[in-house]
Amino acid sequence: MMLTDLVWGFAHKITGLAVVTTEIFNWAYAYQYPSDCLKINRLVSAYEELSNADADVVSRLLDSQLLPLKDSHQQITYEIFNFSENKLIGANEAELRIDYVSNVTDPNLFTPAFTLAFSHLLASELAIPLVGAETGRSLRSDSLTMYKEYGASAAADDLNEAYVAPSLSEYETIRR
Repeated sequence: MMLTDLVWGFAHKITGLAVVTTEIFNWAYAYQYPSDCLKINRLVSAYEELSNADADVVSRLLDSQLLPLKDSHQQITYEIFNFSENKLIGANEAELRIDYVSNVTDPNLFTPAFTLAFSHLLASELAIPLVGAETGRSLRSDSLTMYKEYGASAAADDLNEAYVAPSLSEYETIRR
């Protein structure tokens, strides 16, 4: 649950999708759903450059024009299917990549704040079954409060681990 609440750096993956031969009605392509995927953030076209360069533009190969980063994240239409216990993604674009939340099971990858938040979330779920309804309700409430505090701290720490160059305003880019 915590892994899907936010795009945590240690659980964020972008990888190419494997095309499968299964035909899906109304979709041109079928892709294998990654086995470690908990949640799809978005599908990424083959022609979309994933870095946000100095001028906050992204190179697009469609017609060699430069678009602002905010315009480059166009959503690709897709649908999830289950064929013979095999999870597939149906889409109409070739050579797609997937931006997703990975199921991380190695606790060494977790940040200390994430671990504390996770432990309080777990404690809130176990409070009532372990000590009963009377005492458990207050323990659950306290643990949820601590979870929210540590979770906010963990989210801030995680977001501060990346540097994204400030984008130029439209006024600055037009004046050049």
